[in-house]
Amino acid sequence: MAESIEQVIGRAAPKGSQASASAVDAVHATLLKQRLQIICLRISSLLLFVATWQIFSTLPWAIQIPSPLEALRAALQLDPETFLRDIALSTYRVGLGFIVAALVGIPLGICIGSSKLIRDLVFPSVELFRPIPPIAWIPLAILFFPKIEWMIIFLTFYGSFFPIVYNTVAGVSNIRSTYIRAGKSLGASEWTLFWHVVLPAALPTIFTGLYIAIGVAWLMVVAGEMIANKGGIGAMTWQAYQTTRYPRIFVGMATIGVVGYLSSLGVRLISRAVVRWEQH
Repeated sequence: MAESIEQVIGRAAPKGSQASASAVDAVHATLLKQRLQIICLRISSLLLFVATWQIFSTLPWAIQIPSPLEALRAALQLDPETFLRDIALSTYRVGLGFIVAALVGIPLGICIGSSKLIRDLVFPSVELFRPIPPIAWIPLAILFFPKIEWMIIFLTFYGSFFPIVYNTVAGVSNIRSTYIRAGKSLGASEWTLFWHVVLPAALPTIFTGLYIAIGVAWLMVVAGEMIANKGGIGAMTWQAYQTTRYPRIFVGMATIGVVGYLSSLGVRLISRAVVRWEQH
């Protein structure tokens, strides 16, 4: 953004002029101020949440919940090696299910969105399965998959699949027909139209689906781990409930929130790097 502003100002003012340099410095200062304001607002939001949590935990008539200090103390009492292994295991399950869902869902969504025949053949089946909550598949997943690990990965795949497919279909279907006609009028082949028109136009919507899907994947991995009780953050949280170590439950919840946010941030950063023309 700063580079584009510098180019605009450089064209508007004579090269080497003090006015141009002052304008660029003023723009940089404004952008820096805006970024600092955003960071301060986000930190203030977190501090306000912790303060509200602390106040609520001390109210005698409210539901008795562990305070932030008790949750922090419980986090410090965890075995670091076991805790990091649980985080890595949950991240692996989410990542594998999410990647498989993207590898299957994006091509399928592109085919459904670009071909009426495939849409008529495949989309009714997708619509039939979409309303079924992923959690409803847990009993069948236990029966279908002999290994608990496969069952959990299937749940993350299933939860991620539909947001990816539907957003991909929407991205491909909503491309302006004028773009397609313009490409054809210039002699572009179907393959060229796909790579240079269809895919770039659909990518922002596809990444929106990926952003939603990674959050659903974390929801499903926690549910699967609580049922399976075979390692991971979900299993750690469930074991804390069974042993009445309630502060540790909040540690598990906070860990899921932080790691899930980092996963979503990773998808967002990839989106910014790939879909550069959408940046303002």
